[in-house]
Amino acid sequence: MGVDEKQSLRMLGANKRKGKEMKSIEMNRRAFLGLGATAAVAAGMGLAGCAPSGTSNSAEVADAAEKTVELPVGAPSGTPETATWCAIPKVITDIAEEKSFDVIVVGAGLAGLAAAATAAENGASVAVLETLNTYQTRGQDIGTVNSSFQIENGLEASEQDINDMCLALQRYAGNRTDQRLYRVWGERSGSDFDWWYKTMLEPKGYGIEIPRWPMEVEYDPVDGEWFPQFCNQLEFTVPEGVESGMNGGFPGAIGELEAYAKEHGAEFFYEHRGRQLVRGADNASGRVTGVIAETSDGSYIKFTGAKGVILATGDYGHNVDMMQAWCPSQLELSQKTNVYPSTSNVGDGHLMGMWVGGMMQAIPHAYMAHGTPGNLGSDPFLLVDINGRRFTNEDIPGQSFSNLAEEQPQLVFWQIADAKYPEQMKWSSPTHGAQMSFSGDIDAWNAAMETGDRETIEAMLTEQGVRMAHAWTVEELAEGIHVDAAVLQETLDRYNGFAHDGYDADFGKQAKRLWPVENPPYFYSSSGQWAFMLTMGGLKGTDKAEVIDQWGNPIPGLWMAGNVQGMRFAIDYPTIVCGLSHSLCLTFGRVAGEQAAAADASGTEYESIYKTWKEANPDEDQAAGSGGGAPAGGGAPA
Repeated sequence: MGVDEKQSLRMLGANKRKGKEMKSIEMNRRAFLGLGATAAVAAGMGLAGCAPSGTSNSAEVADAAEKTVELPVGAPSGTPETATWCAIPKVITDIAEEKSFDVIVVGAGLAGLAAAATAAENGASVAVLETLNTYQTRGQDIGTVNSSFQIENGLEASEQDINDMCLALQRYAGNRTDQRLYRVWGERSGSDFDWWYKTMLEPKGYGIEIPRWPMEVEYDPVDGEWFPQFCNQLEFTVPEGVESGMNGGFPGAIGELEAYAKEHGAEFFYEHRGRQLVRGADNASGRVTGVIAETSDGSYIKFTGAKGVILATGDYGHNVDMMQAWCPSQLELSQKTNVYPSTSNVGDGHLMGMWVGGMMQAIPHAYMAHGTPGNLGSDPFLLVDINGRRFTNEDIPGQSFSNLAEEQPQLVFWQIADAKYPEQMKWSSPTHGAQMSFSGDIDAWNAAMETGDRETIEAMLTEQGVRMAHAWTVEELAEGIHVDAAVLQETLDRYNGFAHDGYDADFGKQAKRLWPVENPPYFYSSSGQWAFMLTMGGLKGTDKAEVIDQWGNPIPGLWMAGNVQGMRFAIDYPTIVCGLSHSLCLTFGRVAGEQAAAADASGTEYESIYKTWKEANPDEDQAAGSGGGAPAGGGAPA
């Protein structure tokens, strides 16, 4: 538990009535954060799960498992009918207090803070609700297009460049995303970044740097790479005299967003968890006009938003039920190696949106689970499996490799390089997780290699902190990675032959990164570490950040940004644009804030010609004459 959560727990204890036992306080806290009894046990074991309910014994669990419910119309196809956690709940009526604003923002991460700051800047009165006791920040990269800094450094993107990036992202997602969202990002992410940096950060002494640039190798992100890597990535440096955290200057930069929102009148309500949206008289039609929030002491406050609500509640990586239903491949990893310990990411916004008619994007949802093949990062050195055989084109970014890593027997694989690796690293793709540099004296290194001075080599490895084991013969290498020496030699002979021929007949790896393994010592490391971060699936919407209903119409008064916003990612997180998630959070937080501040509070419904037709013709599958499917007779065209 982090310092913030410990402070929250102490505050919670102070607010409880005398006579309550600490165990009761702890369990109430877990309920507030979305943790049921099962998850409480899991948390005690070091797991980061969220139980489906507050069930406390096996009989109750069995009863819950057998109970079928009526799912929200927006639940993805495949959601089990026993998903009681997904069922529309009873309306909360036990309201202790009411507060009124123009706009309510639920969530205080990058997306929510950008939305709040923008709406407040545009004259709206704004309330920001956050489950935890401070704003949330993660990561350190932000991937923009045509920020002032990029243009000043010769990285201006043309119209064609923007189209190329959008198309590459769409292909990466198997065409399961909404390209219109990418287009909005391509057109305005640079100016949104400038708004943040020029207005709030530069005056405070923050700087900007571009990792892995300028590149040392000729690089064509469109036609020359299997995984194109676009140079969009920016990072913040901290003001002079300020100590940077593990994520560089990003946490401080997020804090400046909160401060800016407050300067423009936004009010923050920490330890207030959004539980239900308020929509019309029946919670299913009309305008969304507020949020019912639960405080840490269990009471409910109704926040009315005359113009509407912006959902920015993050992902659902700590909700076991949602992971099982919509991102099952990552369920185990999300519990064992979730690098973000915040238990507030339990899908509150996803569920609240569906409960008032919003549509969730189809499953399986994308996720973020970064990792590297070994201690040399994502640089494309030889990889072999548990039996010493090659199994992939090694020239892939860490996120994509993590997907393949999970499929390896025993989750074991080995990264192997020879004595030439310090010179080869700079020819790596500038991809997510690549190191592309060597900290030692390469000339001294090569001289020691040429003379075979093992003592000097060993000393240099120690001095430079090289974290890879090494062997001086193939036999020693085979012993070190626990494989048959004859099999490994066969693998090396074939791979080295490809390297010298300049053509990889097995996996198509580019010749410029076909580095032979033939100069001892041989360096190796076992299965690189990878860990779950978050899910990337969310509610469907428009390019104006509006949540849509089953007829494709915007739900009046409801917007979204961040990881609750769907159709941005599918299948996998595209590290071909490092920091894309953060940039989309900023841009669509701004879009949502602008839209909400300018909204006409009198609008309650959108017309739908198709809905009208469908209601009049309930037995018809589609409009007359629309065609589709296979030709009459079922055969393909000749």
